[in-house]
Amino acid sequence: MSRLKPVLACLVAIVCLSFGPPALAQDKTAKIRTLLELSQTENLFQQLLPTILNQTQAAVREMRPDIPDEVWAIVMEEGEAAFRESLGAFIEKSVPIYERNFTEAEIDGMLAFYGSEVGRSVVKKLPKITAESMAIGQQWGMAVGQEIQRRMLSKLSDEGYQI
Repeated sequence: MSRLKPVLACLVAIVCLSFGPPALAQDKTAKIRTLLELSQTENLFQQLLPTILNQTQAAVREMRPDIPDEVWAIVMEEGEAAFRESLGAFIEKSVPIYERNFTEAEIDGMLAFYGSEVGRSVVKKLPKITAESMAIGQQWGMAVGQEIQRRMLSKLSDEGYQI
């Protein structure tokens, strides 16, 4: 029996090594990539794309109302293509940011959250919430920007500076 123990130990070691580490034992970078997939980061950006493009188009149209709709259709298509082509690079550049700012335990916690029913609900609702927030933010930003400008110009005028 004593001769059998070393043989069994070697056999167990060989079997364990041949199968590698368990599937759940990922390194931090792999966990972050899984987190970005679970949180559907790429999908979120793709769903926000129409809002981003429409806001950009509206801003440019104010400066150039003479551009016909047919040209805008071509321009918007090109903008969408550029966005989609660059999205993967953006996601990859996000990984080191997560690595620097979150511990592995925090990543594990986020993975658990996004794997839960509540997390999946958040992921599902987040694009709509973000789009609505962007629209409100744009309106608010324009209004507060005008008020800031008005007050600053008023104070400059009070100080004897006319702009």
